[in-house]
Amino acid sequence: MWLPIFTTLLAVLAIASIILSIKGRRRRILGNLIPGPKGSFLVGLLPLALQEAEQKIKSAQDLYRIYEKSLFKGWLLNNLYIVLTRPEDIEFVLTSPKFLRKSKEYNVLQQSIMGQGIFTTDDIKKWKVNRKLLAKGFGFTLLKGFIPIFYEEALVLAEILRDNSDSKSKECDISVPISMATMEMIGKTALGVTFNAQKGGKNRFVENLFTAMHAWEYRITHPWYLSSTLFQFSSVKKKHDRSQTIIYEFTDEIIKAKIVELNKSGSKNDMNKDFDDNKDIGRNTETLTKIFLENSHEMSLEQIRDELVTVMIGGQETTALVNACVIFMLAHHQDVQNKVFKELESIFSNGDRNRMVTYNDLLQMEYLERVIKETLRLFPPLPVFGRDLAEDTMIGDYLCPAGVTLIICPLFLHSSPQYYGDTTHGPETFNPDNFLPEAYRKRHPYAYIPFSTGPRNCVGIKYAMLQMKTVISTLVRHHRFLPSDRCPTPDRLRLMFLTTLKLADGCYVKVEPRGPE
Repeated sequence: MWLPIFTTLLAVLAIASIILSIKGRRRRILGNLIPGPKGSFLVGLLPLALQEAEQKIKSAQDLYRIYEKSLFKGWLLNNLYIVLTRPEDIEFVLTSPKFLRKSKEYNVLQQSIMGQGIFTTDDIKKWKVNRKLLAKGFGFTLLKGFIPIFYEEALVLAEILRDNSDSKSKECDISVPISMATMEMIGKTALGVTFNAQKGGKNRFVENLFTAMHAWEYRITHPWYLSSTLFQFSSVKKKHDRSQTIIYEFTDEIIKAKIVELNKSGSKNDMNKDFDDNKDIGRNTETLTKIFLENSHEMSLEQIRDELVTVMIGGQETTALVNACVIFMLAHHQDVQNKVFKELESIFSNGDRNRMVTYNDLLQMEYLERVIKETLRLFPPLPVFGRDLAEDTMIGDYLCPAGVTLIICPLFLHSSPQYYGDTTHGPETFNPDNFLPEAYRKRHPYAYIPFSTGPRNCVGIKYAMLQMKTVISTLVRHHRFLPSDRCPTPDRLRLMFLTTLKLADGCYVKVEPRGPE
């Protein structure tokens, strides 16, 4: 019974293989002239892609190191990927208007909760309009007004870390509290809502985002599921759709509340709205939600939702990871932590560690900024991203064929011995002096791209730096951090790739409150 079906299936696969072979002949010929691992174009990198999320990083890095002196190629089924490793080639791609379109793999995010947000959209006209509106929401005057909110939530976080640390060992997993704090900050500042995420410890958006991200990684690394038709038959799809529905409902509540606010005439003091997520409360601030709604002639409600989800993911995923990793690295590098604390003592010279941080204070935190940048070097939140190549193009010494995906890997670029490390420090060494002015001038500027760069860089870079400086400075003023017995050395920190870089099993340090001055 099964033999005829099996024979038919083999025949169909054989015909499909012949069609793909003929259709992609030029791409295959040009691709094979580019350095890269050997292997059938129908298999290629598939064994690597199918590895577990944590192991995938190590295997990909090993491959990157073999070929990093030039761009290199890899096949994944019928998809050709060209990895850019040289800063000169990366600069050429990221600064050229020819490469504004994201690669086809971003369709996975478009078909999920991010929709046509500015991170994923391939409609360049729409992207330009929406980016201008987003930039308005992250304008300088508004950013300065966010600092008291950052500080207020950082104080709450400091108390939670103290209370959550084990009474004997002082150990604490800082990843979840920091994640909740950053969610609260993005809610209050960019969206104008209070989630009470720190007090409740859970948030619908954060919980279901993790499920959605697992689905993204699963589809990208199982390339047959890039087909939305085939993905319909996956059990992952059902879990994803449940989370997508919850996230959409959550975001729609925010939008509806703001519509009510805008429709209330002359009532600046009557702008509150309770949500069902621990009584979320709207804030009377100039927020992205309000900016979008005031420009609803240019954006549909669906587009507004896509942009708000994009902002929540960007604000949540990036700074949550980096804040946790900065504290972790300070715990494992006491000399660096001491320098940070001394800098803060000089800034807050009146001896009041509870004085609210100001914008001018943040400008003076030069060493802390180098610490944050060094952490971003080793732990870039977006470890890999792609661009679409629409036409045959010379990149470096090679003619890259149209229809391929160009890949850029900040995670591996930032740890390359070609651009980092000296006679006393290797590229894996945590060394804030990598960002001294003289060290920075010696490197190609595109050897460091934690937020991407060029026209499609992250619109929230300044927001992120102000927030991270406020959070880290406040925590260090209140606590001393030490290595945890559960993770005694930095190389024991487990990372995994889920479209963004994530902690595989938490981030443990010891938390010791600083005594009276």
